Formats: sequence, structure tokens, C-alpha cells
Amino acid sequence: MATPHLPRYNLIVIPHMKPLAFTIFRPMAFLAALTLSLNTTVCSQALAVEPSPIPTMVSSDFSVDGDDKEHAAERKEIEGLLTNIESQWNAHDIKAVMSNYADDYYNNDGLDRKAVQKLTEDFWKTYPDAHSISRTKEIRIDGHFATVESRDTATGTTKMKDMSSLGELQSVSEGQQYLKRLGNVWKIIGDRIDYEKVRVAFGLAKQLNATFTAPEQVKAGKLFAAKLEVNLPPGLKAVGSITNQPLVFPQKTPQEKTRSLGSMDAPDSAPVLERVMPANRDNHNELLSATVILVNPNNSLMGVSLMTRRLNVVPEQPEVKDDSTTAITQADDGSKANESAAATDTDEKTGDDKKSEDKKSDDKKADDKKGDDKKTLDDKKVPAKEDKAKTEPAPAK
Repeated sequence: MATPHLPRYNLIVIPHMKPLAFTIFRPMAFLAALTLSLNTTVCSQALAVEPSPIPTMVSSDFSVDGDDKEHAAERKEIEGLLTNIESQWNAHDIKAVMSNYADDYYNNDGLDRKAVQKLTEDFWKTYPDAHSISRTKEIRIDGHFATVESRDTATGTTKMKDMSSLGELQSVSEGQQYLKRLGNVWKIIGDRIDYEKVRVAFGLAKQLNATFTAPEQVKAGKLFAAKLEVNLPPGLKAVGSITNQPLVFPQKTPQEKTRSLGSMDAPDSAPVLERVMPANRDNHNELLSATVILVNPNNSLMGVSLMTRRLNVVPEQPEVKDDSTTAITQADDGSKANESAAATDTDEKTGDDKKSEDKKSDDKKADDKKGDDKKTLDDKKVPAKEDKAKTEPAPAK
């Protein structure tokens, strides 16, 4: 069975909702360093001065309810901005929507202002009646900066080749939007999506009971499992697929390989598909996609369901070496190297001295041998003279 023509996956994602990078820090290390600094600075004074009671200051920044009445005026301005953005987005007024974004806007998927505008325009073309509702959960204000936490839902319809009925979009996401006051207006300088789930269904798949489960966060390069479970209606069978792809722009269509999900007439074949995949190592968040295609016994297309989930990928952190440990190690290595060099010099000197002594000894032996040879020769010459004296006749008187 040929796979039907499906909408582009990047047009399933709601581009106006919230993606931005997490700020990672080590609070325990910070507290330890701060404690050491404070102890070093005030230790002597603490021993000499008896502490006096200091009244505790109550700040809304550290309260449980977060009710910040101090910034009531700024809160009202931001609430008005959010209302206007929602109205502009639902009116598909791209110029008005993008006027709320700062020129240096970036989100945690690496998209800038230009990319968001292009994705939004493409999204509206695919879903001409797209409508969004946003519920603000919290507004935090800190000077010229503000953070808005919200839960957003979106609906819409779209067409697909080979399907007579329109597909229905359902989307839900939660995230944060980052604002900055520039002059007299607030602008969006960044955002992020913490959670997102999208479904587009055509034909009989609108009533299909299907679930697509996967983790919301995983470390870069690590394996994770995504699972698709389907409760098939009587008389139908299905094929499905699971894919993952990095959230980059422009986005490519993933290569799908469909597998049988069984049918209600074949109880031995469970309508479950599970896939184990590695997260990318390029520090990109990912879009996980699941597709279910319903066919009748004659293999005629009866419905299609497309489901996506966001996977936030945590970058791998390079190993950080302690500078003090490194310095000590380098010092030890240098000391060992010096000791080794000194030992080498000593060995070489000792060898030279030994060679010199051996040479002197050899010279002495040679001299001794020459003396012995001369003595032997002299000894041989003396008896010869004696013998000559004995053999010669005595002179006449």
C-alpha cells in the first residue's frame, strides 16, 4: 500500500508558542564559594562583636504565591500586550504580530525573528482557520525584564490529498515568553517550549483511540524509547511509523518506514509500535512524530492520524578539570622530569668516570707489560755474554 501524501511535519508545530534555552548553573558550588568568602571577610569581627537581631525582610520574590503588588502597573501593561498578540495572531495579521518581537529575538530552537515569521505564514496557509487561546499562569517582573508562563491551545483544519474530509488540528503547549521594556513598550526577546503535544486527524482516525508516549527530556546522544499504541475499530487494520528529527530551520521531511500495527481480526498481532532511538549530539531539540494509517480489508485509505511531541535535548557538558589539581599534577610531572634528568646526568657522569678509570687501568697494564717484556729481553742478553766469555781462550802471557 502506498503511503498517502501527508502534510509537512514542520507545519504541525505551532510557531508562535514558546521555545528558549535553559540557564544551567551549579547552586551548591556557588553557595560554597559565597560561604567561604563571607567567612574569610567577617570571621575576626564575628568573634569580637555579639550579633544583634535583624528584622526579616518580606519580599514577593521569595514568597509562595508570588503576588507582586509592587509592579501592578507593569503587569497591567503586559496583560494588555498578551491580549493584543492573541487577537493579532487569530486575525492572521503577520505584520502586527511581528511588531511585538525585538530585532535580536532568538529562541531555544535557534530560530530568529525572520524564521518565526516564515513559519507562522506557512502555518496559516496550511491551517487557514487556525485559532489559539492562551491562559497566563504567571507573570514575573524584574526591572526592565519580565517572564510570562502560559498554557496555549490551538485548533484548525487542513486538507490532505486522497482524503475527502478536512483534517482537524489539536495542540497544547506550555512554556515561557521573555520580555524586555524598550522605551515605553514591551518586546518579546525570546521564548521556549517546555512541553508540546500536537495531533492532526483525517477521516475515521478522528475517532481513533491512539496514544503516543515519549520522554520530554533526554541527554544528547542517549538512547530513548517512543511508543505508539492503537485501539483499532472492528474491520480495520493499520500501519504506523515513529520518527525523530532535529528542530532546525528549514526543516526536512523525515524518511518513514511503516510497520504493521495489526488488526482487530488478528488478536495475536498487538496494535503497538515501539522504537528505540538515539538523541542527536548537535545540541538541537527534537520533534518526535508518529503516523497511523487506517485501511479497510480492500486496502482502501480510511483515515490518517499524525501525532508529534517535543523532545528537549540536554547538551553534553565537556569535562572540566580543577585548575589547582592540574597545577599540582603539572608540578609533580615537572619534578619527576627534573629528577629523571638529574638521574640521567649522574648515570652519564658515573659512566664517564668509570670509562676514564678503566682507560687508566688499561694504560697501566700496558706499561707493566712493556716493562716485563724489556726485562725478559735483558735477561736473555746477559747469559749470552757469559757463555761467550767461557768459550773464548785466555790471552797469552
